Amino acid sequence: MPDLPEAKQMSILPRLLVRVLAIGLSLGCQDTSSPPDEGIAFGPRASVWRPDTSAVIVHGYYSGIVNAADLVIADSVSWAATWAQISAGHKPSPSLPTVDFRTERVVLVALGQRNSGGSDIRIDSVVSFQRGSVTYVTATSPGQDCGTTAALTQPLHVIRLSPRVEPIVFQHRSVVRTCS
Repeated sequence: MPDLPEAKQMSILPRLLVRVLAIGLSLGCQDTSSPPDEGIAFGPRASVWRPDTSAVIVHGYYSGIVNAADLVIADSVSWAATWAQISAGHKPSPSLPTVDFRTERVVLVALGQRNSGGSDIRIDSVVSFQRGSVTYVTATSPGQDCGTTAALTQPLHVIRLSPRVEPIVFQHRSVVRTCS
């Protein structure tokens, strides 16, 4: 602001500072445990659930699911068909895990086929709101400095979940891992 008189510079500076602070505060106050604004009114947050080892049905890097997917499976017929796809190519074929669909749902996230190893996908949490739930998912990919296998991979994460959390939307975030 060198072309303006000193008095004019002083009057512009407070207004500029107020605008910068307002923008910074609006960006910094977003609640990351709330759903994205997708036109869905979820209401107040009711609970946060993080999967532990007992909830995990499978977390793996090799499956028959070659396309990215976000699924909630609510019946045994769909579960059997999905499990057949998950375990395609495994010898011997693993037996179908038992799920009681009266008290559980199966939630599956798949990254889709990758040309190398080093990629992963995980369900971080499920946040229940008054009128629905959001499943937060992290997809991790290797950085340029990471050594990876040359194998085709199909990362996926499959968990058991209470049916009380439906309907579900998925919110994904991507992370690039550095290895140096």
